[in-house]
Amino acid sequence: MMLLGALLLAIPGAHADTASDLAAARQKVADAQAEANALAADMSAAEGRYEELEAKIHDLEAEIEASKARVAVLQQIVRDRAVAAYRHPDANSGLRVMLSADGPLDGARRATLLDHANQTDNVSAKKLLTLRDELAQQEKEVQAQRDEQQKVKERLDAKNADVQASLAAANKARDELAAKLEKEQADAAAAAELARIRAIQAASQIASQASTSSGGGGPSTVAPGQVIANPGGGAFQCPVSGSAYSDSYGPRGDGFHYGIDMMAPMGTSEVAVKAGTVSYMAMDGAGGNEGYLAADDGNVYYYAHMSQFVGGPRRVAQGEVIGLVGSTGYSTAPHLHFEIRIGGANGQRIDPYPTLQAAGC
Repeated sequence: MMLLGALLLAIPGAHADTASDLAAARQKVADAQAEANALAADMSAAEGRYEELEAKIHDLEAEIEASKARVAVLQQIVRDRAVAAYRHPDANSGLRVMLSADGPLDGARRATLLDHANQTDNVSAKKLLTLRDELAQQEKEVQAQRDEQQKVKERLDAKNADVQASLAAANKARDELAAKLEKEQADAAAAAELARIRAIQAASQIASQASTSSGGGGPSTVAPGQVIANPGGGAFQCPVSGSAYSDSYGPRGDGFHYGIDMMAPMGTSEVAVKAGTVSYMAMDGAGGNEGYLAADDGNVYYYAHMSQFVGGPRRVAQGEVIGLVGSTGYSTAPHLHFEIRIGGANGQRIDPYPTLQAAGC
């Protein structure tokens, strides 16, 4: 067997087979990542529909409250008139009005006023019936919107499970590629590729499977100050490595989506894309637990939906872990919502997708 192995190594095509294996392994990684990214794009589209339905439900609920207020007013008017008619059954009699008048002209005026009052009562009663019908229709419509939104949520949950499965497949493919590259360490290019894969694996580690804190103050397995090497080696470091994402910047639902949603497992490390100063806002509305990185380049990089903060407000180096992926605030699945704000926290928000692509995220 040893002789056979030696003979195989001596065969000119042996290295070609190794190159072919490496190419196949690289393709497997690329395919798994492409599938995860495509699923992330599908999720973004479903998120848009979910948010659109949320806006419609909000508007319908406001209409329902206004209708209920109008119904209450009309109900009181009709109730008061009914009570008055019950207590004074002759008050609405035209003959009684005519007989109690000071003269024919005064009687005619009183009769006209009585007719107007009765007509007003009839109109109020009809309006009340119409409003009640409209209210019932509005409540029926909002329930239909809620039912559809629930179906969209179920699709989002299923897609998220698919994304996580695809990311797991991509990670497994990277492990297999790394194992093959380790056998080629004599090759400088292979060694550099292996180092990059190892850096991605280190950056995409799940820091805590139980990172579900909504207040940002829970314990973390990541110590403040931990720095993860930049897999891309450039001036900009991927905020969360090994994620799945698409160019989700732009109109979404009834609004505008100003960032990129980077899907990753709960508890994955989020790092500073550049050196700067980080500050935090706990459970700040739709963004949930938010991080603001005021970088040395003058821009602010915004991180939303963190499950936990790592450390407090401070000066950070590029690659320093500042938080963990979560789903706090207005979020349907674990992910990082990442924004680039030119010139400051209130600066122009540009599409981060080209920057993320250039960094090899």
